Amino acid sequence: MPKDWRPYVSGYLDNELEPEERRAFEQEMARDPGLAKEVEAMSKLTSVMGGITLRELPDSAWDSYRARTYNRLERRIGWVLLSVGAMVLIGYGLYEFAVFLIAGAEVAWWVRVAIGAVCAGVAVLLVSVIRERLFVWKRDPYREVKR
Repeated sequence: MPKDWRPYVSGYLDNELEPEERRAFEQEMARDPGLAKEVEAMSKLTSVMGGITLRELPDSAWDSYRARTYNRLERRIGWVLLSVGAMVLIGYGLYEFAVFLIAGAEVAWWVRVAIGAVCAGVAVLLVSVIRERLFVWKRDPYREVKR
């Protein structure tokens, strides 16, 4: 089975092959015109790509990027604080209402069942959302991407 020399093209052009590999590659290139054409094409591509320079972004683009990043961070912090505050207040309200009900307030049985169902529903939804977020966070392929 003949050796596939295509993966060696870049190493050949970059002078990274060992001397015996380089000789074997050149011998194969002499025998295989397709490999020789591939080396020639890659050489042209390398010379063209070597002449390309990236232009610098203007300061206004960087300023806009920083402002947008700051705004996103600000909004995230705002939503987190709002959510935490709302959860604390709702939790405190549910606690106070439960104490009120347990303390002997006369409320119809069906109101107590309805309140219990609402509390159980909120608890189930909260656990479900937390579980889903953890599941997605662990398996997010873009978690490591810097934005």
